[in-house]
Amino acid sequence: PKFSFLVIIAAMIPNLGLVISLVGAVASTALSVIFPPICESITFWPDSLGRYKWQLILNLLIISFGLYVFIAGTTLSVSNIVACFENGAKCND
Repeated sequence: PKFSFLVIIAAMIPNLGLVISLVGAVASTALSVIFPPICESITFWPDSLGRYKWQLILNLLIISFGLYVFIAGTTLSVSNIVACFENGAKCND
């Protein structure tokens, strides 16, 4: 039963490379750039963030960069998927 469900899902997605690109843009950015500074800020809150809270400022800069990359990558992946569906079978991975 599980195998047939996966086969149906795979048949519904003709261009798997585009979906993998979207999942990579969302998951890898979140796991590698956004979540670590959030966890560090929560762990060291409020006393161990350095003089003038420099570690918090650095973490906020890293998070903002990560959000920018997250939005840009997701937007690009979604636009590629939309362009592929508009062009039909003329889509290249």
